[in-house]
Amino acid sequence: MAFRINTAGAGFGSALLLVSITSTQAGSSFAKFLFELVGPEAAVALRLLASTLMLFAVLRPWRHVPKGGEWKSVALYGLSIAVMNACFYQAISRIPLGIAVAIEFSGPLLVAASSSRRPSDYAAVALAAAGLLTLMPWAGVNAELDMAGVFFAALAAVFWGAYIVVGRRAGTQAGASASAWGGLIGTLAALPWALWMTGGVLIPQEAFADALPLAFLVGFFASALPYGLEIVSLRIVPPQVFGVLMSIEPAVAALFGFLLLGEALSFSQWAAIGMVIAASLLVTLGHRRG
Repeated sequence: MAFRINTAGAGFGSALLLVSITSTQAGSSFAKFLFELVGPEAAVALRLLASTLMLFAVLRPWRHVPKGGEWKSVALYGLSIAVMNACFYQAISRIPLGIAVAIEFSGPLLVAASSSRRPSDYAAVALAAAGLLTLMPWAGVNAELDMAGVFFAALAAVFWGAYIVVGRRAGTQAGASASAWGGLIGTLAALPWALWMTGGVLIPQEAFADALPLAFLVGFFASALPYGLEIVSLRIVPPQVFGVLMSIEPAVAALFGFLLLGEALSFSQWAAIGMVIAASLLVTLGHRRG
């Protein structure tokens, strides 16, 4: 039986987000292997460079060059990508992937709260906040967590929230090509910092054969594919729904962290992630009824 997918609907945008989430966390897991070869600073620049090359090859964005005020939105989008990833990679180099993503989710959570008017949404925000607080390294609980890693994850949350807001604007104004132009701007922003931190050598000669293919693998799964999908979904999914759907990322990240990196979490840490997921379901159901 023939059927059509309504590509203009929020349902299609949500499906794109689910693929994006899975791809992102797989790529983040691979990035930890790249850290061992080049460090987190160079890994960010290499990831953005590889993904930008792929996005340019696929999207051919020179057919739609941003004009006038569109450049401002695209530039802010690219800068948010660079800073968000730089902070996130500093975080996951210090703390488990699932915990870093759970803390980072407070960014989309704030986006969801700021655009909500339903009491159930505020209850869900409180539930997710309780889960995030459970992950903090209180005395005797999660004491092994590196505080610098927690700080960088929180800073990444701020720029993830900014990414959602400015990415929606950039995608609306410049279309899907905004992901390629934004990636280029993000790469140009990340490269000087990476070169300064690595003494001008992004990839040591002895690690070149392993690091370069891994950088493209990370670039595809963690940037090119998800950013290409998200720039489309940001145009058709309301920002609060986008933030809610993204809340399943901590669980996906924790799963990939366990399967690929051997990062086993405690019961309380899994429970905290479960609270975040429960909050997302509460808001999702509320918007479905609405």
